Amino acid sequence: MCWSRAGFQWWWSSSTTPAMGYLQSGRFHCRNGPSLYAIRERMNTHDTCIPCLLKQVDQTARLFGLSDASTAEMNDRFRLFLQESHANGSPPEMAVFIQDLLVSYTGNTDPYLEIKHNSNRQALAVVGDLRASVEDSSNPLKTAVALACAGNIIDYGVFSSGIDVRSEIESILVRELAEIGSESTGRFQFAEFSTALDTAERLLYIGDNAGEIVFDLILLETIKGTYPNLSIYFATRGKPILNDVLVDDACMVGIDSVATVVSSGVPTPGLVLSLATEEFLSIYNSCDLIVSKGQGNFESLSIPDQRIFFLFITKCEVVANLVGSSLQDLVLVSKRKELI
Repeated sequence: MCWSRAGFQWWWSSSTTPAMGYLQSGRFHCRNGPSLYAIRERMNTHDTCIPCLLKQVDQTARLFGLSDASTAEMNDRFRLFLQESHANGSPPEMAVFIQDLLVSYTGNTDPYLEIKHNSNRQALAVVGDLRASVEDSSNPLKTAVALACAGNIIDYGVFSSGIDVRSEIESILVRELAEIGSESTGRFQFAEFSTALDTAERLLYIGDNAGEIVFDLILLETIKGTYPNLSIYFATRGKPILNDVLVDDACMVGIDSVATVVSSGVPTPGLVLSLATEEFLSIYNSCDLIVSKGQGNFESLSIPDQRIFFLFITKCEVVANLVGSSLQDLVLVSKRKELI
């Protein structure tokens, strides 16, 4: 399969910092050449996204204890980047530049490593409670889907000043499961998802963040128990970015016991297909059902593909307006092309 598309050109600066990634306007040529991905691959950064991105730069610098001078310098460099790039890219693509700034100032290629491990440990501490909630439910699959969706709150891309993982997990566990995933808004399409599972042979589950992957594990265990002949793949990021899941994180919580864990190869906190490896794209093309977990994947993966169900919590007004929901709503929706 060969394709090219108007999009982004990835290049590395050799000028001021060792790992400074830039997205530059241009024509992107994928080594695999023209495919269905040439349609429209991601949600562009909206004007109202800019204040959130600037806030993320400031809060990220302070989370890692950078000096006021370094924080101000990071903000200045990000503003210059926005000016030069015209904010041309999806929010996850913009976040790569922030990560590269953080790496250059901390000297740590995976600054969120301990945060990810801690999030995984705290979530694993309540995995028994999660399983019990599913097993005691009158509809185990729906409960598992709702819990996996609720777990999407563990997101350092949105809550860049930090998040109390234990508190968030406890909050999720005490919510009335009967109210989680209400279908009244039409934005939690469980019946359609269940029907799609009935006929699926190969499922690709695109992961998002550490910590929440324990909630994904519960859902994948439930799916595998209900559909034992279903082949399941779990996709991770290709390099450290925020608190997003890598292969090691997925194996740490045991996802490899129910799914084949694969790296997508992407460096972004959202699946940008033009940056994925040939091996991952082969798996992506071969699956007849795809679960895209998290808001970052929703923002990046906006191609009109009927195989995809998006599963996430709405965390910003732009996305909430796009899907017709309120902030903090649980969303399970297909037919993405009807929303853009």
